[in-house]
Amino acid sequence: METVERVVQTAGDVTDDFVTEFCRRMLASLKRRDQRTRGEWYVSGLLSVPGRKSIRALAAVADHGAAEQSLHHFISNSSWAWGPVRQTLARHLDRVLLPQAWVIDLMAIPKAGVHSVGVEESFRFDLGRVVNSQQAYGVSLASEQLSVPVNWDLNLPSEWLDNEERRRRARIPDDAAAMRVETGVVHTVAELADPAWGLRRRPAVLDARTLDVRALVEQFTRRGIPFVMRVDGATRVVGFDPGQPGSGGRLFQAEQLAERGKKLSKPVSWVDPEYSVTRSVLVSGARVTMPGVRRAGATPLSDRPLTLVGGWPMQKGRSPELWLSNLLDVPPAALLRLGRLTRRVSQDFTGVSTRVGMRDFEGRSYAGWHRHVTLCSVAHAILVLGAARQQRFGALRAAGASAP
Repeated sequence: METVERVVQTAGDVTDDFVTEFCRRMLASLKRRDQRTRGEWYVSGLLSVPGRKSIRALAAVADHGAAEQSLHHFISNSSWAWGPVRQTLARHLDRVLLPQAWVIDLMAIPKAGVHSVGVEESFRFDLGRVVNSQQAYGVSLASEQLSVPVNWDLNLPSEWLDNEERRRRARIPDDAAAMRVETGVVHTVAELADPAWGLRRRPAVLDARTLDVRALVEQFTRRGIPFVMRVDGATRVVGFDPGQPGSGGRLFQAEQLAERGKKLSKPVSWVDPEYSVTRSVLVSGARVTMPGVRRAGATPLSDRPLTLVGGWPMQKGRSPELWLSNLLDVPPAALLRLGRLTRRVSQDFTGVSTRVGMRDFEGRSYAGWHRHVTLCSVAHAILVLGAARQQRFGALRAAGASAP
């Protein structure tokens, strides 16, 4: 399928009827009619307003004097819950998108001031520098052709949670607690497994090269969540040296062990979502465990087998991609294809989510941020599903025109 970014050029590519019908379905959980109306205004603005999606710019779509105040209240101070909207969106996408995985992505949101909820000054690996920013976790339902974010959470540093004045001004709920990034990531994806979401279980996929792999493996395992995570070459694993058959397991760096098994690799083809071209990669797999620290009452990680996958581009001299998974019955090539869905999600975030204002929330409230990114997810879905529908109609017209 042609990449979504090349199909979706303007919001005009999606008909007003489709926007209205989709919004009504996604926002049906909002109890009041005026809330559903404002929700449709907001999404329409996200789709049609060029540039930064400020409340003032979005209100211009509604075309009446009180719209700015109404939208501000709807997002920051209203009573509607974002959880049911996310669940409705996810259930719909689970049916029509047929996702292969739940892909987790970390999003840094640079901020100029100190008043946006959760903002702190820290080094952000995705930006490559120290910035004043918020950090969010997003989970997308993803296939090789399309992806749509359906769940979000915002990292809340202790300086926000321990400061009563900051908590009050940002309306941070009483049950919000400080979490390590790894805990926040796992919690955000684990919510999709709750029966209330009604989703078919999919493996969690993420790039964990800047995270604590041991903590992620432990937490995913404890929750019973299948995973495929990209790891750094220096990640330590216990495995068997393929060059010394019959020897016992020993400690390796992940890249070191993968390189020793490269002679057993096989070529695999995959579609690059950025350029829509087919590329080849050499793939190998090895059974490993994590070097475990035994804890009372818990099965040590060293007793839980994992698969380490190495993927080498056909160009010589390139370091391998390294993926770690607890899906022991899935072939290494299939695990690598699942891992590559992170590229699909990254591409769609840049080409679609950023366009509809995912980073643009200007308010200061915790609930306001959650409502904004939820409606951005709805707008993202409208664009990618609308584009896919146009492609199908175009293919059918072309087939009809060529029929004898």
